[in-house]
Amino acid sequence: MSPTPQIRSALLFTAELLRLLDLFDRHGIAVLPFKGPVLADMLYGDIAARDYCDLDVLLPKQDIGKALAALQAAGYSTDLPSDPGQRKAYLRARYEIHFTSPGGAIPIEIHSSFLPPAYGFALVPRWRRRTFFGREIPALAPADLLLLLCAHGAKHAWSEPALVRDVARLLEVSGEELRWPDLLRHAAAIGAKRMLLLGLYLAAQQDAPIPAGILSQATKDNAVVRLAGRIQIGGPESPRFFIATRERLRDQLACCARLALTPNEEDYTFLRLPAFLSPLYYPLHAVRVAGKYGLGL
Repeated sequence: MSPTPQIRSALLFTAELLRLLDLFDRHGIAVLPFKGPVLADMLYGDIAARDYCDLDVLLPKQDIGKALAALQAAGYSTDLPSDPGQRKAYLRARYEIHFTSPGGAIPIEIHSSFLPPAYGFALVPRWRRRTFFGREIPALAPADLLLLLCAHGAKHAWSEPALVRDVARLLEVSGEELRWPDLLRHAAAIGAKRMLLLGLYLAAQQDAPIPAGILSQATKDNAVVRLAGRIQIGGPESPRFFIATRERLRDQLACCARLALTPNEEDYTFLRLPAFLSPLYYPLHAVRVAGKYGLGL
């Protein structure tokens, strides 16, 4: 029996990921693959168990330039501007850089952070080693992966059932490794406790194993229950929803300010300006945001 299209796709993505890891290893670049086939393998033991359409890898900011050069030298294509001045301005606005594998089959995103900097999600990842297709690769520790999945779900307003399913599955396979008091303290320290509790509240509806005391905190939090009631399956990504998942007012205000004032890649795509005019992207962004009714982008 021939493999299904989903299995063939998963194998192609996995082979490309392994080539990427080899490339970065040859250039001495530390890289953390997340989502995609690695997450499917971690959660479900099957690279074809989740849908994904690209490869995501996290690199230290100081290695981004070296990684770009290595990828382009190896035949990967990118949508970055060729003009050095425009490229520098463009990179300031992006937390993910888009590449395509040689031949154009596989989209790749090179991340300098998990979420856009404007969101202020300050997770410093803790890595561990795990085996993936016969080789040792870095992977997120379960506590950090749980925080990331909850933040990613909040960014997308939990509009896809798979987002909750991934959290529930992580709790099933790695819940015993979680040190809940430490996890809650860490989440509170980075202003992500409410988004964590919301993710747990939603996962509990899929019978995920959550300690009763932790679940009680989630169900007694009126903001968590209210946010759960706002979720619309198939709805758009919502900065407003993400901001509401931040429990600290200073984080909410900072996120609003950054989203309103900081140019992003849409601005650079909308209008290509020469490097010496790049400061004009700031008022352009403000006008675009105002034209789209504030933060409801």
